[in-house]
Amino acid sequence: MTSAAVSVDRLGAAWSALRAFFSDGTQVLERATEAFASAEGAVRSAGDGDRLILWLLGTATALRYSRRPEPMEVGLARARELVNVVGRTQDETTTVPYRTLVEGLYRDLAWVVPSDSGAYIEQGLEYVERTMRLAKRRARDEWLAQAQASRGDLLLECATDRRSRRRALTAHEDARRRWPLRDPYGRAQAAIGYGGALLSLGEATRAETVVRETLPIFDAQHDRYHQAAARVLLARALYAQDDSDALDEHAAALALYRDLGCRWELARAETALA
Repeated sequence: MTSAAVSVDRLGAAWSALRAFFSDGTQVLERATEAFASAEGAVRSAGDGDRLILWLLGTATALRYSRRPEPMEVGLARARELVNVVGRTQDETTTVPYRTLVEGLYRDLAWVVPSDSGAYIEQGLEYVERTMRLAKRRARDEWLAQAQASRGDLLLECATDRRSRRRALTAHEDARRRWPLRDPYGRAQAAIGYGGALLSLGEATRAETVVRETLPIFDAQHDRYHQAAARVLLARALYAQDDSDALDEHAAALALYRDLGCRWELARAETALA
């Protein structure tokens, strides 16, 4: 078997494991990470730009969900390399969907390394401003939607008052208006950030409506990871309305995270109603 064939086989197995993570949990994520690592040499030596893009995208995503600082930093480096490769082999404006992965890693690193959160958010916001300029240059609604959702997530992380929280919500609202209806799964993932922005401004009823729309979509995709995140948000929205169902939703979210083996997310979710 040639090295190119080996890299295709390993890359396919790695991507299959990564997709399964969202339904099956951290054990398959570890397999995905190992499979991507074992494929690196063959992918890089093959000289196939498209395969390198797939490898970088998968590796960065798998390391992002490790929720451990050092692997996530490596993931950030791979995501930045991905943007450079796409910009070099295609066109800089086509990097917008990949740039949002970089921004997501900055936001997640701010969560995982709270002592350095300010620096990560600052770098993420600097990066997202370039993303916004590129998205506006191409004027494609689906890319503007992704860029605005990413910007909204970062703005919310550094928001300190009602005015700054409103800026985050405005970005999310623009993303939601632009998000194509043909992509309900992507729209549902972005809705978690949107719901969080609504809650930050005390709009619990709207947040509840938004998050309830996501649950059947995640269920149809067998995505228990994002379903757990959505249920945490739903629990917060219900709790803010003094609805006793909040406790049931919170318990359901914790059970999902336990079953998936997502210990970092579980610890964070346990204090969601505090």
